[in-house]
Amino acid sequence: MRALVPSLRHRRSAGVLRAALVAASVAQILPATAAPQPRSESAGYDRAILGFNDGAPFRLQGAAAVAVLGDPSAVVFRFARNDWMSKDTEGTFVPARDLTARFPQRSPADLIDVFRVDLDADRVPELILVPRADLLNDSRRYAPTILGLSPKGSGYSPLWSAQQLPGERYRVVDVRDINGDARPEILLAGEAGTSGYYQFHELVARAPDGFRTLPVKHVDSLHYVDLDRDGRVELVVRERVGRRGPAYQWTYVDHLRQWDGRTFVDADARYPRYHDEETLPTLVGDLIDHYEAKTPILDEKIDAIRSVRATVLERTPRPADLDRRLVSAQALLQKEQILPARKALLEIQRSYPYETQALVGLAQVHAALEEWAPALDAAIRALTVSPRDRYAWWWAGVAFSQLEERSSAVASFTNLVRLTGPREEGLAFLRARRGEPGMEDSLQRAIDQTLSALGALPTP
Repeated sequence: MRALVPSLRHRRSAGVLRAALVAASVAQILPATAAPQPRSESAGYDRAILGFNDGAPFRLQGAAAVAVLGDPSAVVFRFARNDWMSKDTEGTFVPARDLTARFPQRSPADLIDVFRVDLDADRVPELILVPRADLLNDSRRYAPTILGLSPKGSGYSPLWSAQQLPGERYRVVDVRDINGDARPEILLAGEAGTSGYYQFHELVARAPDGFRTLPVKHVDSLHYVDLDRDGRVELVVRERVGRRGPAYQWTYVDHLRQWDGRTFVDADARYPRYHDEETLPTLVGDLIDHYEAKTPILDEKIDAIRSVRATVLERTPRPADLDRRLVSAQALLQKEQILPARKALLEIQRSYPYETQALVGLAQVHAALEEWAPALDAAIRALTVSPRDRYAWWWAGVAFSQLEERSSAVASFTNLVRLTGPREEGLAFLRARRGEPGMEDSLQRAIDQTLSALGALPTP
């Protein structure tokens, strides 16, 4: 079966990390130490998550915080009801010192966190007050509250409070200027349940005509990144798009947002490579990790891949001469002119990286040259375009088997049967490959294990 995969002349001990599925095409990314690049879709992306600062640079300590909390005009919002999931925002502002006075043995600064931040770049700072529900030991709920100086500096007046943020305990997660306009934004978290089992986030930004918020549900579902290293932050919001089956099999999709000074805008189309290199390979990895899940669960993940891919392709025109070049490259491949075929396919891939046949062809030529890591990368990228392509799953399984990732190879071959058309056609495909002369041992075992698990191993 030379055209499919040659026997290994030298076994290679190249273990494949699972991260390879989450970072396909990583070799194309510039190193983290590279100089800042202008905004460009050809620039290298830095997908490193930026750590949150807990508002530490802006927090008032000791006497400075006590002075604010002792002012009779410093208030916090108190909810009328205690249901932390309620959408009812009824309540009233109450003096902060009424809360702290109940604990004369404690410093007020321990009971209510105070942050001093100039949110509108007018050189007159605002204050953020966040009551510590865990220390106040109060049956009532209190929301983070933003105060501004009253006219002539006579006191403070409430500007905004987190009435829409679920939870019974709150904290500041981050304070920073995310878009370079000298007006910092605030990331808040609401928690409830034992040890903060339920967590919610809300990003608060000040626009010229008031405050805007970006609510984000679920644990670990909001991250900051600076994809193009221009000092402005992109927001990665992880959205749950499917919840069939147990929680660990739910389907999530990353979406990119930006704050433009007036509103939070969708940035998915602006950064297609983020999805090429992160979102889509992760979804393909989920198909491999959960290959034994029920069909509707896998279908949700495939629907998510197609939806994200449609967004990426929206701004990527297909070259007019692509079909002609693809036919020429396939002709070379069928004649087993491997090196010329690789050159032609790589040229196609550089001009249009979303052609499934070209990517599958690249996987085949890399396999013929026993270049298993690039073969796997090409197969995974093909699956991020066409998750039901039989040959893409085949080459993924072949590459995994040669890289000593037996379980992933079996998962890929199982998906070949379950996801690419009628079951009998998929089984027939594997049986035919199993019978090819020169079959390499590890590949043979992976196919046999798959057929056995599917109850379809031929009798000797």
